[in-house]
Amino acid sequence: INPHFLYNTLESITWMVEAQENEGAVRMISELAKLLRVSLSRGKTIISIKDELQHSRSYMNIQLARYKERFKTEFRIEKEIENYCIVKLVIQPILENAIYYGVGNMDEDEDGRIIVSGEKKEEDILITIEDNGMGMPEEVLEKILTDNSKVPKHGSGVGVINVHSRIRLMFGEKYGLSIESEPDEGTRVTIRIPAIPYTPENAERLESQKYIQRRSADEKESG
Repeated sequence: INPHFLYNTLESITWMVEAQENEGAVRMISELAKLLRVSLSRGKTIISIKDELQHSRSYMNIQLARYKERFKTEFRIEKEIENYCIVKLVIQPILENAIYYGVGNMDEDEDGRIIVSGEKKEEDILITIEDNGMGMPEEVLEKILTDNSKVPKHGSGVGVINVHSRIRLMFGEKYGLSIESEPDEGTRVTIRIPAIPYTPENAERLESQKYIQRRSADEKESG
């Protein structure tokens, strides 16, 4: 979690308490607690998509309070994907980008919107984060997953590269992020991961990289 985000959240809670907006402060503290619970996850790297989405919703609820509801967020998630494995903390950096480089500077009447959707497609899980914000020029888009020096620095551009690398290291090079964007049209980021049911055994195998190695061996034998 970006330290500035944590600091700003605590500052917002302080202001709410001083302004006697106690219900809002309690809600924000509750969301922060949920967010930190998933962030820690007892040191685990692999969590369920359900927990990852809880983390994302808590993050967005905090940001919506800070941005005074200037934009809207919608989650369109197929229920069946919640009990599959995912590398933790991969959606939040993309949401951060969608705010800081997308809808965060839009006026309320411009109808800023971030939509998170998720579905199972054959043997993969696809999670898409789409905004209708400023978009990115082609030269940034071409480098955003490969070259840190070409990415705007806000503590989140580098986060996208990090997310892409972590997914590929865990699941293989056919997985990771794909990004579509045009200036003034918005940005769509798609996370592709394999559909691996979330069980303690599968999570443990993934943590130790045994699951992918075993699956590769099985594919070679069957091939």
